[in-house]
Amino acid sequence: MGQIQTLQTDYLRKGAEQISYKRFSSDGTYVETIDENILMKCPTDMQPVNQDLTRQYERPLKTAEFITDLNGDYIVNENAHFMYGSHRYVTANGNTSFSGKTGGTTLEFISDDDQTAKAVSGGKYFRTDISVNSTGDLVQMISNDRQYTVIEPFTDMKVEFDYYIKTTSTDETWDIPIRVFLQENTYSAGGTIDAYYDFINGEWKSSDDNCQAKGETTTINAWGKKSFSINQYTPTDAQGDVDNSVTALYVTVSIGYPMSKGGVAANMTDFYLDNFRISESFDVEDTIVSRRIQHGFNGTFTAKYKSEGNALSNEGKSQEYFLGKIEGDYKRPRDTVNKSIEQIITQEILNDSRNFLRRYEGTFIAQSETHLGLHHKIWVDFGDDQLQEPVTCYIDAMKYDVKGAEYSIRMHLPNQDDDVGSTYNVFVE
Repeated sequence: MGQIQTLQTDYLRKGAEQISYKRFSSDGTYVETIDENILMKCPTDMQPVNQDLTRQYERPLKTAEFITDLNGDYIVNENAHFMYGSHRYVTANGNTSFSGKTGGTTLEFISDDDQTAKAVSGGKYFRTDISVNSTGDLVQMISNDRQYTVIEPFTDMKVEFDYYIKTTSTDETWDIPIRVFLQENTYSAGGTIDAYYDFINGEWKSSDDNCQAKGETTTINAWGKKSFSINQYTPTDAQGDVDNSVTALYVTVSIGYPMSKGGVAANMTDFYLDNFRISESFDVEDTIVSRRIQHGFNGTFTAKYKSEGNALSNEGKSQEYFLGKIEGDYKRPRDTVNKSIEQIITQEILNDSRNFLRRYEGTFIAQSETHLGLHHKIWVDFGDDQLQEPVTCYIDAMKYDVKGAEYSIRMHLPNQDDDVGSTYNVFVE
């Protein structure tokens, strides 16, 4: 047993494992520091029951990989999740009476607390009870505030949103149309629009021909998603040459009221909109792979661990258009130099699995009034002469049976001793 682990065991024998939490308010203001003893002992505090406590051994790891999927979509509109209500949006408050209209007059940004359809994210969304009983031109329902939605010329765009059509029918087709237009260099609320996007031909036009994209769907009474790709806008001067004096584009994306196609518009009772994203779309590499390999002289190990589908990366901070970049450098108390988050994560994974990783799984009943939480740590200690683990276990998963007052717990024994020897490399693939 290494020096760090020996000191950990000596500390546990004193009967406590203290941890300090700094608590902040929702606006980021420091409130207080909470000091708590998170140590729970098995079987003293957590009594195994049902004779189902098992101790498992997992293979040592040769390789640990942290894989981040790069995304080149840079969201430019604010309040995409409607968490701040109508902030940076324009609704058709003056246009709730028109030809083909069905339904009421509601246009609102609300919480999903008393709604059947729950928000995709954030607990809030936009709602209307208005639909259109036709398949003609788009009737504006909601738009982003063009003044605060700015993109660069020569940049592809993407528009995405999630929608929920609540209807009494079980088989209908609907259309959720959109329009896109822009102004060059300067925003003007009532000024001239410089270009409209023609979705049919995939190009920008100077004239308004009621260009719109059809968002046809048969997804009803469930969340669906729409995505529209928009080719880059190339500004030109009077001679048709590229006009490099245009440096900013103020963009409006209008979503129209849902249109009934081959159904009965009056069947729709509610339409919900969530996650309205307008993005600059850049070409980026596919993935960042942070790979750490344990030295061969530690043992002839072959097992590999992969953490895939990650959206954030500290190693990706140099990727110019990567939205999930994490800036800065980091280090643990034991480190003498700064490292990336991925360097630390992969090191800790190999540390835990330098040899056979011990896991416990079983059913427990608490022997005190303290309710077990995922932040607690459990020390398996049946005495020196029977079984005493050198350190406490991290809780990986937990289920609580309220009626039986029983905890079903999966946990593992970490190894925070000296870092196991390894090599670390980053690959962009």
